[in-house]
Amino acid sequence: MRRLSPVVLLIFFSCSLISCGNRDDSLSARDAQVTPTPPEVFVHEVIDGPISKTYTAVGTVAASDIARIMPKVSGRIKTIHVDEGCSVTRGDQLMLIDPFDYEQAYENTLAVKNQAQATLERATRDLERMKSLFDQKSVSQQTYQDALTARDLVRYQLDQSSVSLETAGRNLRECSVSAPISGIITDKFVNEGELTAPSQLAFVIMKMDTVKVEVDLPEEIFGLMRQGNTGLITIDAIPDKPFAGTITKIYPTIDPMSRTFRVTITLDNPHLLVRSGMTARARVIQKARQTALSVPKSSLVQGEEGYFIYKLDNDTVKKTLVQLGIEGDSAFEITHGVSTGDRVVIKGIAGLTDGMRVKITGEAPARGE
Repeated sequence: MRRLSPVVLLIFFSCSLISCGNRDDSLSARDAQVTPTPPEVFVHEVIDGPISKTYTAVGTVAASDIARIMPKVSGRIKTIHVDEGCSVTRGDQLMLIDPFDYEQAYENTLAVKNQAQATLERATRDLERMKSLFDQKSVSQQTYQDALTARDLVRYQLDQSSVSLETAGRNLRECSVSAPISGIITDKFVNEGELTAPSQLAFVIMKMDTVKVEVDLPEEIFGLMRQGNTGLITIDAIPDKPFAGTITKIYPTIDPMSRTFRVTITLDNPHLLVRSGMTARARVIQKARQTALSVPKSSLVQGEEGYFIYKLDNDTVKKTLVQLGIEGDSAFEITHGVSTGDRVVIKGIAGLTDGMRVKITGEAPARGE
């Protein structure tokens, strides 16, 4: 029997090792292809709730009504009944100007009127007597005309004294300065014992059980705004308490410089938490639905046929075309393609294909926008 040389044996042994190694590599590759690691995704549950599109703007809180109080008569201030921060009701007395001089003027004017009234009564009687005598041809026409003129002159004096009495009475009443509106005294500029005059500002009253916020919005949404629309207000000084207001006024013109228009949002403030001058951030609702199926914007993918999402079906994803409704701030309304309770992928979408197995690493809580 012919023996193989050492060189031939070495070559044969090396080839055997290479062949075994390639076979092992092929098996490992096939095993890796059979059991790939599923991609990790984050999902969100489809909900049925409110959705809205808003525009945010910054404004300043102002009182719904304001009154600047100035006395209508001059005089020395006798008493003041209020101070800054006091709540007042319409008709409450704020201060009293010393009425002594005005009382004297009223009494004098009343005496003049009473005298004119008595004089008129006498002149009327004289005129009646003269008319009787004139009819009997006992007095001349001139005498009768003089009696008639005297009666008319006294009547004029009575009318004049009546006007003066009314003015004196009004001045006397104006010594008591009262609140024209209900609200809060925000400023007081007078003190007891000082002289005051009609041109002097004495108090400022603000009505703040309702307040308003004026904000500027871009002209492109002018046609979408309607009186009665909702505005969501956040106050910097009260960050943890949002307020819902109503658009009560839309200004009719566009500012040509800023290309904005102004709206007034009114909100109830029964507990007076919101005060005039506070900075307010308003979210004006352009479009809204009270009940709508919605998904986060991050779940949507735009393809050739339109927008689609990946719905979770057990541990696999299903590519689903959807129809969009209104756009919210962070979500889209879905009018076709999903149902309440469906779970859609919002993170880890890249690389997904229809029917692919996935691993859920987190789920966002279901909530309305």
